[in-house]
Amino acid sequence: MSQNTAAPVADKKHCANSAQQSTRLYPEDQERVDQYLKKGVNEVERSPFRPLRLMAWLTVVIVVLGVLSRLIGYLVLPA
Repeated sequence: MSQNTAAPVADKKHCANSAQQSTRLYPEDQERVDQYLKKGVNEVERSPFRPLRLMAWLTVVIVVLGVLSRLIGYLVLPA
């Protein structure tokens, strides 16, 4: 006996695939949108993602917060 474990979709109008999304606009409006996107006005040059730099910043933030919490605990709580 096999059971369907997929959850049913309650609202099908919010489940749009790419074919439905491309037909939401009139063809002349879609053409204007495509022309605007091809201009490159909204493109931003980004620097490459550096995961080691992110890990280093996370480590620094965690250590600083830990030291700050110990300092506050030392100053506030009686010994």
